[in-house]
Amino acid sequence: MHNHASHDSHGFNITSLFGMSSKPVAVGSAGFWGPVTSTLDWCEENHIVSQYIAEWWNATTNLVFLIWPLIGIYSCYKTGSERRFALSYAALILVGTGSFLFHGTLTYAMQLLDELPMCMATCVFVYCHLQMFAKKGANSPKAILALAGIFLTVTTSYLALQTPILFQVAFVALTLMQLFGALNNIRLVRRTHKAESNILYGLIAVCVTTILTAFALWNTDQIHCGSIQEHRNQIGYPLRVGLELHAWWHLLTGYSGYVSIVGAQYCRLLALGRNDIQLTVRGGFLPVLMPRSKLDNSMDQIKMPRNLTEKSKRA
Repeated sequence: MHNHASHDSHGFNITSLFGMSSKPVAVGSAGFWGPVTSTLDWCEENHIVSQYIAEWWNATTNLVFLIWPLIGIYSCYKTGSERRFALSYAALILVGTGSFLFHGTLTYAMQLLDELPMCMATCVFVYCHLQMFAKKGANSPKAILALAGIFLTVTTSYLALQTPILFQVAFVALTLMQLFGALNNIRLVRRTHKAESNILYGLIAVCVTTILTAFALWNTDQIHCGSIQEHRNQIGYPLRVGLELHAWWHLLTGYSGYVSIVGAQYCRLLALGRNDIQLTVRGGFLPVLMPRSKLDNSMDQIKMPRNLTEKSKRA
């Protein structure tokens, strides 16, 4: 990461705690959107592909935040999942849209559209886990107000202080809430759906591994930016694109976010006693929930467990 206001504390973030490389960093050239006004400017050189998109690879890799969530929304429609899961996928689309606009323009207004929706989306994910064993279609006004309060507190504090580390710490905290909520819910579902819970644990493992890999690349991209730029210039196109590590962050976090919603959606359907749903893997890597075929249902001789939404209330 190179910060245009390099001595401004507004650029301080989690990676700053590890120290930065002393190698010089190339900023790139000016483009259609004028001077950079965002508090952060990433390692991809500006406007080296197009004068209209500041960071081409960092921007265009956000397309996965559109394609995969649209598949998820279609899955919600086909499986009859509750609206909050469709909203979770829609929140991912909002995150990707904001990130595209931020990396495409490097303006402060678009930076806010990148960062704040990440916190908002994670609040939606946490809510899904809080409502895992509620009655079908039920909502919790108290939980909604609490999460809205958290989001508004983070938003107002960030707008007032304009310190990236504040947003980053809040995002990590919400992500950990989501993770531990998911683990607890799978533990409860495991009482009656042991085989399916193993699949859910597998999805959690994929999410954690992917997000940790993404975080390692995110930090490497910032700490060793000067060296990475040197290697990219030596390699040249098309292979240099593989060293756009922040672009990899987008691909991996987009995948992790999508898989986490699929896991929550599947866990909820199991909690409701649905035995007509199956998890398929498309293209060898993309999990998708769909209704079982009529043939699968007729051949299924296993008596599925009871609805967990009522059992959990008596526990």
